[in-house]
Amino acid sequence: MDADEGDENLMYDDVGPEPVKKPIKAAKAASGALAEEADATGYRVLGVQPNSPASDVGLVSFFDFVVAVDGVELRELDSTFIDKIKASEDAPLPCVVYNLKSRQTRNVTITPTRNWGGQGMLGVTIRFDTYHKADEHLVRVLEVAPGSPAEIAGLRAGTDYLLGTAERVFGDSDVLNDECTLHLDKPVEFYVYNVDSDEVRVVVVLPTFSWGGGGCLGASV
Repeated sequence: MDADEGDENLMYDDVGPEPVKKPIKAAKAASGALAEEADATGYRVLGVQPNSPASDVGLVSFFDFVVAVDGVELRELDSTFIDKIKASEDAPLPCVVYNLKSRQTRNVTITPTRNWGGQGMLGVTIRFDTYHKADEHLVRVLEVAPGSPAEIAGLRAGTDYLLGTAERVFGDSDVLNDECTLHLDKPVEFYVYNVDSDEVRVVVVLPTFSWGGGGCLGASV
C-alpha cells in the first residue's frame, strides 16, 4: 500500500443492500446478521511484496485482516489506518490481525518505512472487507485439463483454491471469469491456496482460447 501517495491503492466494497420490506421477525434476523457482519470487518491483506515490512511480520495474503491499529479498531472505511501509518514512519506500529483460517487474532508490530526498497511504506495491497462467512466464498479447482493454461500454471485439481489477484478477491466463479476475460492472452498473477501444503503461493496464468481445449483456463471450478 502506497500510504505516501494517499489511499488510491485501497480497494473498497461500499455497495450496500437496497431497502426491502420484510416481516418484523425476518427484519430482526436480518438486522442481527448485518450487525454480526459489521463487527467482522478490517483491512484484508491482498498482495504482499517480498522482503517488505508486511512480509517481515508474516502477513498472509487473503487470509489476514488488520482489525485494529495502535489500539483503534478498524470498523469503518475512513482514513484512520492510513493516518496511523503516516504518523508511524520508521517507528513501530502495533496492529491486531485476524486470520480467517485459524479464526484467531494475533498481535504484530510493523514498521512503516520508505527505505525497504519497494513500493509503499508497508509493501502490501489492502481492501476494506468483511471476514463474516468469507471462507464460504472460495473458488476450488475441481479439474485441470492436460496441456491447458491451468496445467501449465501448475494448478492442482481438488486441493487448490483460487483466491484472487493483488487487487481483486475471487468471491465466486463469475469474478474469476471476469478477471480472465480482462487478461485474455495476457499473463496475470493469481494467489492460490493449497490445502495439502496449507500455504498461499503465486502462480502466473495465461488465459487464452488458443490452447486447443475448452475455456480460457482449461479448468473446472
